[in-house]
Amino acid sequence: MTPKEAYLHAGKIHAEVCKKARPLIKPGARLIDITRQIEKWIVDSGASLAFPVNLQLNNIVHYSSPPNDETIIKEDDLIKVDVGVHVEGYIADGAFTVTFDKKYQDMVYFTEKTLMHAITNLKPGMPISEIGRRLDESLKGSKYKIVRNLMGHQVQQWDLHSAKSVLVYEVKGNTNTLDPGEAFAIEIFITDGAGMIKAAPTTLIFSVKKQQPPIRDAKVKKIVQDIYSRRRTLPFTERYVTEHLEYSKLDFFNLRKSGALFEYNMLVEVPGSKIAQFEHVIYVDKNEVIITTR
Repeated sequence: MTPKEAYLHAGKIHAEVCKKARPLIKPGARLIDITRQIEKWIVDSGASLAFPVNLQLNNIVHYSSPPNDETIIKEDDLIKVDVGVHVEGYIADGAFTVTFDKKYQDMVYFTEKTLMHAITNLKPGMPISEIGRRLDESLKGSKYKIVRNLMGHQVQQWDLHSAKSVLVYEVKGNTNTLDPGEAFAIEIFITDGAGMIKAAPTTLIFSVKKQQPPIRDAKVKKIVQDIYSRRRTLPFTERYVTEHLEYSKLDFFNLRKSGALFEYNMLVEVPGSKIAQFEHVIYVDKNEVIITTR
């Protein structure tokens, strides 16, 4: 299929999986059970994971269940569901947020409305900074803040974070435009916290480095080759290595120690705060900009 067809097909699968996933997000459910079910639906659809399923509670970003995760959703949790699908390396990356606490429902609604305002009726050739301008417009006078050091990103085949970034505020000197044939994951994080995210010590998500160091351990070298042949440099978790590729925990420990991996720290806002997230992929066609994951 053509790149456009692959982006649209991945987006359709993504939308269907997210629709099925919503009823799973409820108090008392284990994160790892939801994660495994979403993974199964993606694989059963004929697609693959573009990155690990992220189920992120409250003020946390970049959380994907480790093996034996016993985390359970509570009544006062706000949960961000970030799912990535790829078809032949062409990516659909989208997210939604669920809350069970009426106190945070307005923030969830505001976040979704703000994202849709930013990406509706875009046109090929528009400055990318138009998205940031619209976000600035939506946040003006709001009681919420946008997390300014997280941003949208261009996606290309096998490349989740490609050349162009989509800042969540206007930069008038940015001359990049939305050009036909390009695709972008437009994501925003709205918070009642500080509006800045910080790295935590915990790392749960990894990718194979594009430039590999010398690896003497033959087993580790084989694991790297197995991952790269299936995912190139797309992210994965320890669970992918142990459950999907069926290597041992010791093998994963040695892989991580080898220096062959890039590590993505878990990210956190200030304690006690909440973050809502929504995200869609847009594909820039010749005459229109298509939201592939809607």
